[in-house]
Amino acid sequence: MRSLVATIFLAVFLSLILTAPAYSQMEFRDDKSGVTLSLPPGWTWNNLVNERDEQTSLVVFRDAGSGIELTLYVHMLVPPEAMTPAEKMNRRLLKQAQAKVRQRLREGYQDYHLRESSLTLRTINGRSGLTWVADYIDHGRNIVEYFARARSENTNALFFARMPPEQLDDFKAKVDPIIETLQIP
Repeated sequence: MRSLVATIFLAVFLSLILTAPAYSQMEFRDDKSGVTLSLPPGWTWNNLVNERDEQTSLVVFRDAGSGIELTLYVHMLVPPEAMTPAEKMNRRLLKQAQAKVRQRLREGYQDYHLRESSLTLRTINGRSGLTWVADYIDHGRNIVEYFARARSENTNALFFARMPPEQLDDFKAKVDPIIETLQIP
């Protein structure tokens, strides 16, 4: 009986040690918008002041170890939109990806275009979402911009980051788990 108790105690102790990293997440919370997400250890953030309006915020997340940066743009919809069926929200998300291309071209990005077959409708923590990749040229170098957008009737949240194309897969492996924790009102 005593060895059974010791075995159980050892098993519980080892499982706590092994699962501790999963519970060492830091939570980011934007009190203004109600947006939250979880970050792995070593990540920090800077809220950027946005002079445009009270409904918009911009946050840059950074992994101290790798230097990876991920920007989150949040716009609170005032007044909130009416409840929207998922199919209609998905169409809206796809149109917003096309609008982002037009915006970047107006801003002067050279050869900016959506990467073929990169548009992926998905759910981000229970909300309608979309991820996509765009390619462009910056001072003769190929660059990709990675996006993940989540929408609700109250909030439009957009993650984005730019990098050389060869870094995209590693980048996605590090940030997609963070994006999946996004909670928007």
